[in-house]
Parts: sequence; structure tokens; C-alpha cells
Amino acid sequence: MGSALIKGLLDAGVLKAGDIVASDKDEGKLKSLVDLGVAATSDNSGVVKKADVIFLAVKPAEISKVLGEVKDLVGEKLVVSIAAGVRTKLVEDKLIEKAKVIRVMPNMPCVVGEGATAYCLGKNAGAKDAEVVKKLFGAVSVVVGLKEEYMDAVTGLSGSGPAYFYLIIKALTEAGVKEGLPKDVAEKLAAQTAKGAGQMVLKSGKTPDELIDMVRSPGGTTAEGLRVMEDKKVPEAMMEAVKAAAKKARELAR
Repeated sequence: MGSALIKGLLDAGVLKAGDIVASDKDEGKLKSLVDLGVAATSDNSGVVKKADVIFLAVKPAEISKVLGEVKDLVGEKLVVSIAAGVRTKLVEDKLIEKAKVIRVMPNMPCVVGEGATAYCLGKNAGAKDAEVVKKLFGAVSVVVGLKEEYMDAVTGLSGSGPAYFYLIIKALTEAGVKEGLPKDVAEKLAAQTAKGAGQMVLKSGKTPDELIDMVRSPGGTTAEGLRVMEDKKVPEAMMEAVKAAAKKARELAR
């Protein structure tokens, strides 16, 4: 996610490669960062010394270890954590008392400027800190500010959600192929249909139910397709997927 975010920010022009320094223990990932023109190192301490804003883009299980390496260097710099399930308090407790922490949950489409991001403020983060997050993530995504109690739900919905839609696009593509379409054509039509449907929700001012009724006519093709989806309990499966992912996010914080 860290590399995807860097690429998205660079492509959006909100940051230049020279503005970013990143660290990773994986040599392969370091090379991919260098390929983006970013200064890359395996030294977390060196990154923290140079940075004005510090992004924690590591697995939840690694948070304590990484913070232990840099806790004496962070001071009152803004720390932005994108680790799933990790509470702001956990990060704050590993740093100095005045540490400024913001928890953020972006998603993978940030890499193409079509992401969805939610954030919540830690106890010492203020309006100016929030503006930093909104400026950076706003260049690559829709941004919403929430109370921390909602962040695990965000993780289950928009954080994991792109994979749900990829699965749907894959299924639509395979169905199109079975109906005789070339695979590249079926995939392009499925992906654009998903994108267009999302834009209709965002821009039309209509609810999903209203939009469904605009497409569906009694006894028509859409009504028949929706009947099958309801019979197969597709809506229930999607809701259960979000519930399961949110539950996992809560478990990761333990």
C-alpha cells in the first residue's frame, strides 16, 4: 500500500520524487521505490530524521517494532498510520506524550487517483494536521473524516472493497466469455460498467435503489439478472464479506 500511495501522489503531482524518502527491509521493494525516483533506504531512523511527516505503512504486527526503532526521533512530527486495525492510542503509547498521530485507511485505487480514504485524529492531532492528510490523500481519493470507532468498518468496506469488485469484474468477464465475447472485450466492458455505476451513485444525486429502478424494467433482462442474484443471495454475501473483514481488522489490533 505504501508503494501504491507513493506512485499515486507522484502521478497526481502533489509531491515530487525529491520530497519523499522511504525505507523497507525488502530489497525488491527498495528497487521498485528507486525506480519511482524516490530516495530509498533500509534505515528507518534515517527516514524519520529527514521527514516532516512520517507515514507508517507496515503490517499491524510490525508497528511496535518499527516504532521502537524510531521513538526517540519522532518528537512532535506528524505520524500518519495506514496500518489496518491499529488504534491511534497504540501508536501514541509508543511515542512521546505530545506525539501527533492520525490514523488513515486508504485503498488501492489511490494509485490511479480513484481511491477512497477515511481518517481519524489522535488525541494531539489538530485541524492543521488534518489539512495535511486531506491535501495529500485528496489528490488521489475521496476523503472523509470520522471518529475512530468507525475505522474498522471502513477497513471492511472501502479498504478491502476493491478486491470484492475485482472478483465481480472477473465473474462478469468470465460470463461474457461464455456468452461468446472475446476476453479483452468482456473485461473492458465489465470494468467500465463498474466504474460507470460508481460514478452514477456519486454524481447523479440518486440512491442505489433509484438507479436500479432506472435500469430495471418489469419482465426485462435486468430484472431477470437481479432475480438470479437475489436467489443466490449475492447482497447477503457482500454484507457478510464487509462484516468479516471489519471483524478481522478489530482482531489485528489485539
